[in-house]
Amino acid sequence: MTTTTLVGYATANGSTRGIAERIAASLTARGVEVDLRALSEVDSVQAYDTLVLGSAVHNGQWLPEAVDAITRFGTTQTGRATWAYSVCSVGATSSTLSPRVARYLRRAMPEPDAVQELRAVTEVRDHRFFAGSITPGDWPGFGRFVFRLMGGRYGDARDWRDIDAWSEGIGRDVTPGLR
Repeated sequence: MTTTTLVGYATANGSTRGIAERIAASLTARGVEVDLRALSEVDSVQAYDTLVLGSAVHNGQWLPEAVDAITRFGTTQTGRATWAYSVCSVGATSSTLSPRVARYLRRAMPEPDAVQELRAVTEVRDHRFFAGSITPGDWPGFGRFVFRLMGGRYGDARDWRDIDAWSEGIGRDVTPGLR
């Protein structure tokens, strides 16, 4: 049985797209048929058995194009194996912020509303936070000052080993006969 998986993403500056590409490559290597697409380009999820949906997080929420997609898909998501990921300054295993600030935020960071909306219409098997990459222009004006106060460091904080391990877990669930 061939499983078709949508790896959908919404990105602001390319970091989330890079994570989506890595997830798609991992699933493809396991023999999963993958459709990698920006969520703004997806009209329906009817053709997919599995959904892996992610977005950059700004001000604690998924980007508007990701939220619009979740709304647009509505209850057609029901019954599909679904995983979600959020890309922000603080991931589960890495961060662009100081270790102390990251530890605090990991405990206090709520799940974005869009992920909660997904949970309302389908079983989200897992939601994972990943740190992204950041450049000085990504936090405008006063935000740069706040970023620096929180011990922020510019650069790529994506933990590829964590992303690969998460992707491999999805692959094992999607292709149980190929463990």
